[in-house]
Amino acid sequence: MKRVVIVGGGITGLAAAHALEHAGLDCDIRLIEGEARLGGNIRTVNHNGFTIDAGPDSWVAAKPHATRLAREVGLGDELIGTRPDTRKVYIVWKKQLHPMPEGLILGIPTEIRPFAATDLLSLDAKLRAGLEPFIPKRDWSGDADESIASFVSRRLGPEICERIAGPLLGGIFAGDPDALSVRACVPQLVEAEAKHGSLILAMRELRAKRKKAAGAGGGEASAFLSLTRGLGDLVLNLAYKLRRTDITKSTAVRRVSRLAPGDERGRWAVELQGETVFADDVVLTVPAHAASRMLADVDTSLSSLLGTVEYVSTATVFLAYKRQDIRHPLDSVGFLIPRAEGRPILAGTFVSSKWDHRAPAGHALIRVFIGGAGGERYLSDDDDHLVTVAREQLLDLLGIDMPPVFTKTFRFRKASPQPHVGHLVKMDRIFTKVRELPGLHVGGNGYVGSGIPDAIRQGEEIAARIVG
Repeated sequence: MKRVVIVGGGITGLAAAHALEHAGLDCDIRLIEGEARLGGNIRTVNHNGFTIDAGPDSWVAAKPHATRLAREVGLGDELIGTRPDTRKVYIVWKKQLHPMPEGLILGIPTEIRPFAATDLLSLDAKLRAGLEPFIPKRDWSGDADESIASFVSRRLGPEICERIAGPLLGGIFAGDPDALSVRACVPQLVEAEAKHGSLILAMRELRAKRKKAAGAGGGEASAFLSLTRGLGDLVLNLAYKLRRTDITKSTAVRRVSRLAPGDERGRWAVELQGETVFADDVVLTVPAHAASRMLADVDTSLSSLLGTVEYVSTATVFLAYKRQDIRHPLDSVGFLIPRAEGRPILAGTFVSSKWDHRAPAGHALIRVFIGGAGGERYLSDDDDHLVTVAREQLLDLLGIDMPPVFTKTFRFRKASPQPHVGHLVKMDRIFTKVRELPGLHVGGNGYVGSGIPDAIRQGEEIAARIVG
């Protein structure tokens, strides 16, 4: 019987365990989580009729892995999309909320009329964007890479990068678009340039396909999916379905070490507090900086490489209000803030406008993001101060001067990976070294891809390698 130890009870580790149980392989699986709960960054809290997704609140519908897994664990009827009447996004510029032009895909314009009509951009910026189909494409052979800011500025001009694409794409990672790798973070844009020679033409084609898939008169389907009772249901149902996995929580892994060839106990030893677990395969689905520490005695060069994968800390502040206390219509999913605005917050989500089933009747729920690249200094303050910062910004931007019904603050320490330029080359080096250590596997948040579907995909791919 093969013995497998999975370190990390986030969605990647849970997906790996689920895939192993369904692979037909006779194996003993133990999953070890350092926290008192499973799910990693995915956490749902229910409070006074409000459903609060503290971390991610959805996944990209176009990536199938999360949707498929949700259906497999009995959540098919709980899948929901964003509300169709509030799918626009505001951009904050010079203290004003400007609607993002309709028809944008990944920040790329696909419709002329709304783009020409927006007062978010100057006339020069609009004319520059119109030249995009005539900009020569770059050579993407080999290990070529580029920052998101450089890529978008080259294709569409610096103003669109600064005011739209930068906060939109960089905001996904709470990162700096001048440092984030376009190839690692938004490979669709690289593929669009390489295949079509024009982002605008490529995205127009993609939008036409989406409309066709949605069907006549049906409107465009939601680009994001969630669950009626919050994303925590995916974690709960997935863990409940694990019948042959021994789950240990509130237990930290001190180190991982190799056993001598031929050792009857297996290939690996996982040292816990007061216990050592032996395994044929060890799966590390923790952040790269945690894996670096665990593998320090195994391979110093691998440990060093893992330690260079950067992560930043963030916080989310949730504020619940009586709807009558907010004059703003809250007629969008929320707002994004360009870095040039110099504000202490990154963005805001009108949670109860974005999703159904998130607030009781007559109430509204708003989420404010703080921290990230360049903003971690704000997180040194206590929760009360973060709430004060959030309220001050909502007063300035939305005119909300009434006190909230309640607030909740959640912190995510070094949990947002920063795939900087050259990230994929670094990952190739890491995976090459991991392959030189039979029975060792790494994956999850911060390695390859982004979001819940890619995290699930990595867990399932690791399980497939173990099965062989």
